[in-house]
Amino acid sequence: MKQISILKKPISVLLALCFIFSLAEFSSGYARADDAALSPEQEKASIEQRIKEANNKIDELQQESASTQEHLEAINEKISCLEEELTLVDGDVKKGKADVANLQTDCEENEKAIYTAVKDVERLGSQLNEATKEFDVNYEAYRQRLRAMYISGETSILAFMLTSSDISQFLTRFEMLRRVSKKDSELLDTIRTQMQEITAAKEELSQKEAELTAKRTDLLKSKESLEKSILSLESRQEDLNEKKVNLSAERANANALLSKLSRETGYYTEYLEDNKESLEEVDKKLAAAADKYIDSVVTTTTTTAPPSSQTGGEQTTQSTTKKKPAEYIHLTYPVPSQTKVTCGFYGYPNHNGVDFACPMNSNVVAAESGTVIISDDLKNSDGTYRSYGRYIVILHDKPTKSGNPVYTLYGHTSVRLVSEGQKVSKGQLIAYSGSTGNSTGPHCHFEVRTPSSSSADRKNPVDYLP
Repeated sequence: MKQISILKKPISVLLALCFIFSLAEFSSGYARADDAALSPEQEKASIEQRIKEANNKIDELQQESASTQEHLEAINEKISCLEEELTLVDGDVKKGKADVANLQTDCEENEKAIYTAVKDVERLGSQLNEATKEFDVNYEAYRQRLRAMYISGETSILAFMLTSSDISQFLTRFEMLRRVSKKDSELLDTIRTQMQEITAAKEELSQKEAELTAKRTDLLKSKESLEKSILSLESRQEDLNEKKVNLSAERANANALLSKLSRETGYYTEYLEDNKESLEEVDKKLAAAADKYIDSVVTTTTTTAPPSSQTGGEQTTQSTTKKKPAEYIHLTYPVPSQTKVTCGFYGYPNHNGVDFACPMNSNVVAAESGTVIISDDLKNSDGTYRSYGRYIVILHDKPTKSGNPVYTLYGHTSVRLVSEGQKVSKGQLIAYSGSTGNSTGPHCHFEVRTPSSSSADRKNPVDYLP
């Protein structure tokens, strides 16, 4: 049956704590949704205000009692805000440095373009000088020819033509004069056009050079401004690095209080930790395992095509296709002796599964049939367990009603009884519960991931349990 509502029947202080944290996460979700519409400056100011409020609340609660759920909630709110602020500033610094690098590239490309433009202007200037000299030489020859013709007068030309011995010589001389005149005109026109083109190109390049030079000034100003902003951001980053030390102290304070409450109630969960690297490591292992096994657990069927004349009436086999599953996923409780969730999904910040507190070495079973794709230990360099500790992941052979694959994770076990690649049935014993890794005491941490194996696709297991 479904878990009894914590609101209706407060069993313990820790249950109330988990519920309060759930509300805090729900509220902060709306806050973050509102923050998404804010400018970066407004978002940072909002985070600073939330940190201030959390500090004030902590100071008030410390004067009353350091062991209340409200105190732990305030500490976690402060931790959450500090982590958000660190993420924002780190992102701003990375973006600023990337922008400076891009501007540096733009500056270098612009300098190359300026250099090329200057060289092109110089080259065209040389061409223009050569064309001008050629024009001057040809024009002077043409001018001298016209001058000689003018001085000699029309009679000399007429004499040249009329002294022809016959009509053939007359026509030859006439054609020669015509061609000489035409050739001179064409030559001058060609040189004039060439000079005009070179002059226009030179003017265009000179304008481009001026634009590139102006762009260089703007780029250098932008780069200088960005570099100053990065210095400011790096200074703020240093301040936040100091806050990280305080963050660790706050997290240790919260964990001490969490441990105390867990011992008092017997409902164990995970300590607060900066588990980003551990999650990324598990995600990589899971992604590789999912790629390895996903095809082998998908049910397929082979269909045949009707006889055709091209095959002489024989049946031909078509490609393999996915078969519609006869059943969809229906999970059972991973710890049969404990069907009550003792710390829920988002029971506190970054708690992305549900916990079933139970005595050490309680039976842990497969929530549904499938294939074990991971059965492994997460250890530190000194041999101690971390994160999920001794954990198991199963890829189930039944999909959701949407047709998506489902992965379940079982963490903090004391003994693993199945190995990678082993097929398991629903309710089959796969491990004994324990407290390996990041755990305040014996319990089973249970996660549901769909449609992918990524931690980003973790869903509330309660939605899939009886």
